[in-house]
Amino acid sequence: MNILHKWIFLFGFCLGLVSNAQSKYTLIKGTVHAKNRVLKKVLVSNGDTIVQTDKKGRFEIPVKKGQVVFPIIPTNYTHSNAKKWWYHSLEDINKERVFTLKKVKTKKEFKFLAIGDVQVGDDKELLYATKSVLTELLNRNDYDFSLYLGDLVNDAPELFVPLKKLIDDIPKPSWVVYGNHDRNFNAEQNQQFDFFRKHFGPETYAFFKNDILFVSLNSITPAGKYGYKNQYPPNQIRFLSQLLQQIPKDQQVIISQHVPFVAMKNKEELIKLLNPFKKVLFLSGHTHTVFQNEIIMPSGHVIHELTAGAASGNWWTGQKKWEGIPLSLMSCGTPRGYFEINFKNKDYKIQYKGINLPASKQFSYWVGDYNSEPISVLDKTNNIYINVFSGSYKTKVSLKLTDNTAISMTKERLVDPYINYIKKSQKENKSPDKNSKASPYLRTKSNHIWKGTFPKLNKGYHKVDILIEDPYFSSIKESIWVFKK
Repeated sequence: MNILHKWIFLFGFCLGLVSNAQSKYTLIKGTVHAKNRVLKKVLVSNGDTIVQTDKKGRFEIPVKKGQVVFPIIPTNYTHSNAKKWWYHSLEDINKERVFTLKKVKTKKEFKFLAIGDVQVGDDKELLYATKSVLTELLNRNDYDFSLYLGDLVNDAPELFVPLKKLIDDIPKPSWVVYGNHDRNFNAEQNQQFDFFRKHFGPETYAFFKNDILFVSLNSITPAGKYGYKNQYPPNQIRFLSQLLQQIPKDQQVIISQHVPFVAMKNKEELIKLLNPFKKVLFLSGHTHTVFQNEIIMPSGHVIHELTAGAASGNWWTGQKKWEGIPLSLMSCGTPRGYFEINFKNKDYKIQYKGINLPASKQFSYWVGDYNSEPISVLDKTNNIYINVFSGSYKTKVSLKLTDNTAISMTKERLVDPYINYIKKSQKENKSPDKNSKASPYLRTKSNHIWKGTFPKLNKGYHKVDILIEDPYFSSIKESIWVFKK
């Protein structure tokens, strides 16, 4: 252990002792190796303190009851057992912790999936997830791994067992983030996360993949029996502080957590740590909506935040479709889905993927009367509304008619027209039927809608070319017809 890492060990350990004066620590020993070769300088953590293996692959780390010990995987390695890569608590206290890794190639081009809020609350909703998002992932082979961004369940930790099996049956590796509905309310406040840890491992961890540092943070601080604050517990700050000292300032950092970074009460503590870093991406879920955000740090470097929506959409509500699964259109007008993050030569592009929808489905559009029906025609207003699922304030939307007439589009904050239609249908008791659940939160204004007005048009069909551009995703070009009655 070199001088720097001895200091990191002592710094983290001492802070832990100060903040947990009544807690008892036990020194845990272990080794990290790949096949018959020991691995030196591999970081090992308990979600608070970080240590490093010596030249014989050995480590020692202080652990208290409930903590989870895990290696921070180097970029050219992976876990030999992707289903169980951690040791929980102080069970088998005298047994040495052995972590076995295996060598993998670093890839310049790769894809991973960011999946928000599966959030199943009972067996029926677990069947919804199994028949939709999980089946889709089971049959995809064009990505490298997935990140579930918290709220796997909806206050139903007993579903961790079947859900864990389903996720493990998907051939591609996965990592899981801790959400506010993943807590076990039958436990004491400071042990609400323990059941999650036993099934999915630590809620705070990190790994290197293809020369990128991936970090998972716990964004939930319990308050009272059932409440919580959007606040990082102290160990999160200590963990990230030690970890960032290990990497150069131009290395890509991807932080996954449940609550959006912009909503965190103590985000300034993280901004201080991240301020020198040039490339930071935050991935989150929680809101059951999709939005992009940028936070400019004092250094001038930008944090790019992507809130990935929800695989459960609007909490598995709305009119059931022909397969028995609720439409569950998110309140921002985005269909149930997740994001693909595509890396190429250390740069990335994002792309939304609606569940059971073609990859090309990146927007919806509505023409004519805002308060009419989905299949409508241009009325005297000549208005068109376009909802770009991944859109942000940097997105540009332009339309062009066959005679090259350009239609100006402006970004507006308003309820998505399809959501407005669902709200009206529910109010008039026209939908959903008795076998479906009504959708909540239908007054939420979307962050990614553009409105335009056509010039005076002759009666009949008119072809319209749509161009959508954004620095974070590939340009979208598509043509549609609009009908003037």
